[in-house]
Amino acid sequence: MIESGTSTLEIKSGYGLQLYDELKILRTIHELKKTNPVRIAATFLGAHAIPPYLSQDEYSRVVIEEMIPAVAQQGLAESCDVFCEHGAFDATSSKKILAAGIRHGLKAKIHADQFRDGGGARIANDIGAISADHLVYSNIPELERMATTSVTPVVLPASSHSLLGNAYAPAREMLDAGLSLALGSDFSPSNWVMGMLTVAALAARQLRMKSEEIIRGITINAARALHMDRQIGSLSRGKNADLVLLKAPSYKRIGYAYGEGMVDKVLIAGKVRVSEGKRVN
Repeated sequence: MIESGTSTLEIKSGYGLQLYDELKILRTIHELKKTNPVRIAATFLGAHAIPPYLSQDEYSRVVIEEMIPAVAQQGLAESCDVFCEHGAFDATSSKKILAAGIRHGLKAKIHADQFRDGGGARIANDIGAISADHLVYSNIPELERMATTSVTPVVLPASSHSLLGNAYAPAREMLDAGLSLALGSDFSPSNWVMGMLTVAALAARQLRMKSEEIIRGITINAARALHMDRQIGSLSRGKNADLVLLKAPSYKRIGYAYGEGMVDKVLIAGKVRVSEGKRVN
């Protein structure tokens, strides 16, 4: 990822389905924070799936009463996420889980409306989430409401691409409504895209985003989705000197090409970490 131009990333836990495994994933993320130059934001996503031996209500209680308190007490995550979707957690359980996270000092995030409109965008607005991911089938008025609730919509075109379908989030409607649209990779076992310049190309083709919109989506708006826009995401006095130098004739090359060979240098907090496209330390 760093050789693809990433200086900050979010890593989510999930699929552990029990306290020990969720904590193990988060402790691994904690170790990466100490040993890797890339800035990492940790998100607890114990509510990503429901184990087959428990009902939704039973597992929700495990997440709320056991997992969230342990994660908060050990300081292993900054945010709490939930997969609000048919076959995962319904709107009622999702709201309870995020509310529990907020009570324990974790910022709320949500996987919303990836396969159908399950009310995830509405929950994000009602609960004051810092971001909402996917939003493929979200209700348009709820998306427009994010302009007043300050929820950052995070669109994941590589996720739709990896599913071999043609359903993508309504990015143009969100942009036309004045939303600060962020882009993410959603790199996971079911999605093999790691580089944001590849995501940029998909955003240009499938979401009809302009180069300047894409650049904001992978810089300042992405930082806003992590509540880190005061430290990173733009070239501004007082912020960390995170810079990516590209071998490109114009900023409009972003989105036109898929990113192969474009990254020249990556600086994190002013220190060169990638030179001539290869990690140096």
